[in-house]
Amino acid sequence: MRSAFLRAFFIIFAVVVFAGSKEYDFQRHFAKKWHVNRGEVIILDNPVGEIHLSNTDPKLGSFVMVKQRVYAAFDELVKSRRMVMMVRLDATRRPDSLKLFVQFPMHMFERYKYPDMGGFFTSEVDGIWQGKKITVSPKKGVKLWSDIYIQIPAGQKIVINSIAATFVIEDFVGDIDFTTDHASAMTAGDIRGNLFLTACHGALSVSKFSGDLFYDGEDSDISFCDVIKGKISAKSTSGDILWNAKCDSAEKVELESLSGKVMYNGELAKCTCLINDEGKIEITPTSFVQDSLIATTSGGDIVLEMPENYAHEISASSKEGRVKHKFDNIDSESNVSVILKGKSGRVVLRTERGTIKLNIRSSR
Repeated sequence: MRSAFLRAFFIIFAVVVFAGSKEYDFQRHFAKKWHVNRGEVIILDNPVGEIHLSNTDPKLGSFVMVKQRVYAAFDELVKSRRMVMMVRLDATRRPDSLKLFVQFPMHMFERYKYPDMGGFFTSEVDGIWQGKKITVSPKKGVKLWSDIYIQIPAGQKIVINSIAATFVIEDFVGDIDFTTDHASAMTAGDIRGNLFLTACHGALSVSKFSGDLFYDGEDSDISFCDVIKGKISAKSTSGDILWNAKCDSAEKVELESLSGKVMYNGELAKCTCLINDEGKIEITPTSFVQDSLIATTSGGDIVLEMPENYAHEISASSKEGRVKHKFDNIDSESNVSVILKGKSGRVVLRTERGTIKLNIRSSR
């Protein structure tokens, strides 16, 4: 009797919980366009949601074209509809810029749920929007966000500000300045221009890029693949930096992390500089050292694996650690300097307390 009562209780409880957690989602699509003059900067402020960037078809003229999808999910359909209508896209003009600003009901909600946010390092982020502090989390808060699909004329510059975003760049010509507290970002197709990324948390992927790239992250990862040209500078605190790209025409590549991994498995730029503090540096180049390959750490280890004809000279030293190698006639365990079989290129590896391991293969 008691077990039957308990089963009935749990069934009723489950039904109540299910009914109480039922959501009604509603979405609406908006489309707008603005004429812009050559040289004008487009500024887009969108607090939460996907931002999809590409160029306007030149046949359509010099226009900024925006499609906006506003999504909301609440316990009542009428609430979802009302919240969607409270999110709007405003535009203001200045002599040198067009600013597009997404207004959110900040007076009603301080916490927003964005399931696409995810991420290994953080469960939520805080930011300031419309002068108020808001929190964005993948699990807690109201489901309300704005997806922006924006096209701008080729060669124009765009500045994007966000709290939490999924950022996708398609084939694009122009300069991009993107700042956010949390981002999942990737490039798709051929990107030509200067790219400045600032993200506290998240993961980013860059491919087929030509120009100057500067990335500044905290506990966010960034990876490079396919073909990279130009000058690259990527810094992260506890995030990993992964390089698996071709860059035979890149002038300089600088990758720096404080405690994450720096893993370089690809072609070398003319000058390649890898810096880490407590994290590990792993280097497996797939091309010759043109000018210099420099890797330095404080307490992290350095592992280099390459054929002996990939560089002309290698110098490795560790103040308090060891240099492991298989070279003949070298007695020092902390300082190694060797002439290799390459025609040009110098490799310099330095660490304070870590271990350096040299796996130099015989070349045929």
